Amino acid sequence: MAKLNIVGIGPGNADYVTPIARKIVSEAQIVIGAQRSLNLFNKDLYGETRELTAKNLHELLRYSVESTKKGKNVVILSTGDPGFSGLLRSILNTNLITPSEINVVPGISAIQACAAKLSLCWEEVGLFTFHQGNISATKKAELLACLKMGKNVMLLPDSKIFSPKKIATYLIESSLDPNTSVFICENLTLDNEKITESTLEEVSITDFGTLCVMVIKTKQEEHI
Repeated sequence: MAKLNIVGIGPGNADYVTPIARKIVSEAQIVIGAQRSLNLFNKDLYGETRELTAKNLHELLRYSVESTKKGKNVVILSTGDPGFSGLLRSILNTNLITPSEINVVPGISAIQACAAKLSLCWEEVGLFTFHQGNISATKKAELLACLKMGKNVMLLPDSKIFSPKKIATYLIESSLDPNTSVFICENLTLDNEKITESTLEEVSITDFGTLCVMVIKTKQEEHI
């Protein structure tokens, strides 16, 4: 059986799309992705394209698997990297396909772009995502525990349910220092990119855009 290609397309700027991603997309018979993802590959699309939305997600994931099993060369475009808050988990959760039947093409994630913009070494940073409704009490408690242990954190907020404002409010109400340093990196790599240096207290009363990464720094990095 052919493998289903899940291709990471980077944080949004066409310059951050890898050559291997363009190659695989140009060879595909079917390409599935959000409209803004498809737009990054206008000159590379030669087969059938399907626009992915929140409403047709499950339908198109099933279609992608069924088409792959029929021998079609199928690509699903995943913003950033498929393995971090990307579409890899969504396709595996269908239970229609196994990891061995998937070809994952990594991409540059917003987390990586954020770390680079802030010159942040992130191998020991706590990573969290609250996308896709992943906002349980347990997950929130893990975030708080990580920060109270003195670790820096990078996270993807959910703009509707657990926005930076709500995250900051939750942490302050859970006895984290309101003066804790925070960076909000919005629209990374895009023309309207914006990086705001702030505190938990200031973030708790401020609204931010939907495309952002939140960095909470409980300690300064040591450089040798």
